[in-house]
Amino acid sequence: MVYCGKLSKACLPCRKRKLRCDLRTDGCTQCVRAQLTCSGYRDIHALRLRDESTAVQKRVHAKKVTKEVPRSVSLSVCCQARDIFYHNYVVGSAKPFNFLQTFYSPTCKEEHLSRSVDAVALAYLNYQRQLPSAEDEARQHYVSAISCTSAALQSPDEAKQDSTILAILLLDLYEKITNKDPSFYGSWAAHLSGALTLVKLRGDQQFNEPSIVRMLMRLSTNLLISCVASGRPVLADLVALRNTLAAHFPTPADPKWRESDLMIEFASLRQDIEKGVISDVDAILALTELDAKFTKLGKEVPPAWQYKTVQVEVKSSHHYESFHHVHPAEHVAQMWNTLRLTRLSINEFICSRCLRLQRQQKSSQALHAIHQCATSAIKEMASDVCASLPQYIEDPPSSFVQAFTKVGPSHAESKVETRLSPAGTPDPTHHLPCYRLIFPLFVAAQSSAVSPSMWKWVIKQLRFMADYHAIENAMSVAKILESGEKPDIWKVYAMLGSYAFVC
Repeated sequence: MVYCGKLSKACLPCRKRKLRCDLRTDGCTQCVRAQLTCSGYRDIHALRLRDESTAVQKRVHAKKVTKEVPRSVSLSVCCQARDIFYHNYVVGSAKPFNFLQTFYSPTCKEEHLSRSVDAVALAYLNYQRQLPSAEDEARQHYVSAISCTSAALQSPDEAKQDSTILAILLLDLYEKITNKDPSFYGSWAAHLSGALTLVKLRGDQQFNEPSIVRMLMRLSTNLLISCVASGRPVLADLVALRNTLAAHFPTPADPKWRESDLMIEFASLRQDIEKGVISDVDAILALTELDAKFTKLGKEVPPAWQYKTVQVEVKSSHHYESFHHVHPAEHVAQMWNTLRLTRLSINEFICSRCLRLQRQQKSSQALHAIHQCATSAIKEMASDVCASLPQYIEDPPSSFVQAFTKVGPSHAESKVETRLSPAGTPDPTHHLPCYRLIFPLFVAAQSSAVSPSMWKWVIKQLRFMADYHAIENAMSVAKILESGEKPDIWKVYAMLGSYAFVC
């Protein structure tokens, strides 16, 4: 209850009209003069206290200064980069660096490791979003990480720490993101070769921890890919490491491990062929035998690694044929496309050697049959690569289609303007599965047995990735195909970031 002060006895008409009321007994003079019915006078003792709670609350709230809560918290570029890197490499679907959770946290005290994480995370962010500030900061962290890691290597104890090998792995990943030339073997393999030397110094006790084993498996895989991409021989120490890993961590049923064993055979055979160590006929026979091993691997994969082929009645724009493959997980799709790409390379080798023998008039009925089988295999593998696309590519919303139709297919600058918000248009950092299909599509499109229709279809898909998913490298690869050039496929692989993105 609120005290309202001294009240007026005046009648209601006088109070409304704000006139002085003379309080006459038979009616006030103001009401008589206005020919109004006087309502009588108030009992001021009964009305001295009244409930004003609601009015008081309104007045108090009106005086309060309202403070708006910000819709988002501004994070530094480094924090954003670290979060995106962690999502895509440590806890995402593929998780190539899932072992990082065991050794690293944002409060990590090992400076060489924390600097390496920041360097590669910023480089990754710049690669996807083209941020000059991220590029400059990444380079600074990289230089600092190199310095800190070099200091750690000076200490016999620190050099053998898990964090040191992990830092070197991350520095190698930085090189793969920033250096696009696989022929520059120095930076492409220097870090991994150094890590391999440290592994030898650490002894066999390191193979008892599952997280360390996973880290060393990543080291062996990356080093193997580096050897294949740069055309270098597979190191004997790498083969020894893989044999030790297999002994401590048996992986007979892991298709990716078996596939990498066959990749070592392919890399060694390719070296012999290119050096002229074996004749064309022997090379064809050896390649045919190796292709049979890859075919056998594809037939023996466990059920969890098998894909389903789905027939469609009406093809979408992302279907080359009236079917597509559905893989149970992204790493399964990667395994299959790696198998297909390797078989494409093997059978391209077979075709080129058969054609050379034909030109030398040294061909035979058997070699002609092998050539035909290789050509059929190339067509089959290229078709399967195309069939893996629909699962990982998305159709744009109608608003994007309308905007795209207005600007036309040749105005890249205008198309950037029409991209939707993150809720409508996918961010390339969230569509690595789509990005990883660029290289398989390129290899399929530039193969010797590809049809003109498939070549055009692949270019169309790459342009769609560039326009809708904002993947600039998709447009670069599309232009390479349109130019008719036949670059070394591994140079394109390096341009795409190699195993930093592709596998």
